[in-house]
Amino acid sequence: MKFYHATTEENALKIVRDGKIKMSAEGAVFVCKNPLDACKFLVIRGIEKIIVFEVDLDEKRIVESTDHSEDFFQCKAYMYNGEIEIKNETPKWEYNFPNK
Repeated sequence: MKFYHATTEENALKIVRDGKIKMSAEGAVFVCKNPLDACKFLVIRGIEKIIVFEVDLDEKRIVESTDHSEDFFQCKAYMYNGEIEIKNETPKWEYNFPNK
């Protein structure tokens, strides 16, 4: 199933260089079912330029994250148990959210 992982431009460069999205300190990779939903978690931190990777993941390794307010963010977030391999052809997009 398709999921989306949003990150900073700096982290995106590391992901492409390493060929994988590494797990966070929580031991998972955070993803959403919609690319703009994934961006919400960075926009609220004031990050203006966001890179989103589209990844195809095994749903058996996905659990819903409960560390955020679904009412506030108007979306669900998920955690993937493990690192996610990235290839050159992995779809990715750049979004810009200027703080004005």
